[in-house]
Amino acid sequence: MIGIAIEERVSAVIHAGDLFEDRSPSAEDLQDMLQALSKLKEAGIKFLGIVGNHEQRRSGKLQWLDLFAELGLAVHLSLEPYELSGIQIYGLDYSGRQRVKLPQLKGGVLVAHQLLDTVSPNGELKFADLIGCGAEFVLLGDYHEHKVWRDGGILITYSGSTERWSLDERTRRGCNIIDLETQRLDRRELTTRRFVYIAEDEDPLKGIDAALTSVAKGDISAHQKDAVVCVYLSDSQYTVEEIEEYGRSKGALAVRVIRGGSPHLQEPSERELDISVEFGDLDLLVSERLDQMPLSETSRRIDSIVRDLEKIADSAVDAEVGKILEWITKS
Repeated sequence: MIGIAIEERVSAVIHAGDLFEDRSPSAEDLQDMLQALSKLKEAGIKFLGIVGNHEQRRSGKLQWLDLFAELGLAVHLSLEPYELSGIQIYGLDYSGRQRVKLPQLKGGVLVAHQLLDTVSPNGELKFADLIGCGAEFVLLGDYHEHKVWRDGGILITYSGSTERWSLDERTRRGCNIIDLETQRLDRRELTTRRFVYIAEDEDPLKGIDAALTSVAKGDISAHQKDAVVCVYLSDSQYTVEEIEEYGRSKGALAVRVIRGGSPHLQEPSERELDISVEFGDLDLLVSERLDQMPLSETSRRIDSIVRDLEKIADSAVDAEVGKILEWITKS
């Protein structure tokens, strides 16, 4: 995406939240982000962003985006407008899974990280409210698919994620290039991680070998490491953990074992629902499912404490949860 931005000589890159998968990125993730933002700065391109639900830090007001801003590599957008070539740009960080009250603007761009009611029945952001908020452009994050609406002279769009995040996400990923003078939107596709599917009538280990081993025939890629491997399993002599471990040993980025069904490329709404996915890592399964549920921030914090995602000692769990509940009671 950065390569496209530099090649197109854009004025700014606007990111609508979730720079990181969670609020405790690794040192390697931070290093990669610093290097990426430095490339943009060297090219004279502004990086404007807001905070999404995955990366939002709740213990204090300082966010990772604020750190990058302090280093002169980013601008943390807020309801105080940032002016870009005479256009006012406003930002609204993720504000929970309850109905969002929008500010009244006089033109310009609003960047927000929320679910619209047109993409999710429980969306906390109402389409009618967006139409009436006064912005000329609304750039949204949180929903992973690319969507565009034009209504009453307003352009509303989700650029979608730059990577596929789950097995259901089969459409191509990309980014938007928007001309703020003409409202023209150009879509650019991005090269994303590979998804490899092993059919249920194949031996799972041999299938992984065939998929992740270098080949040199026709148009087949010579190297498919760092792929997400989806193994469809019926009866097998191997356990889920053995299949996962073997796939990772062969260079797979992740391995998912699915019981029932067969690999195909139909849209999610057309697929049979009588399949189950088994994980050796149960915490990962729980985290992914909870991210799809409209839970309050308090519920997510308690879950993190109870499941030790915040690395809190067992002896301190009751006290930490108690503090949260006491705060809710007082509020």
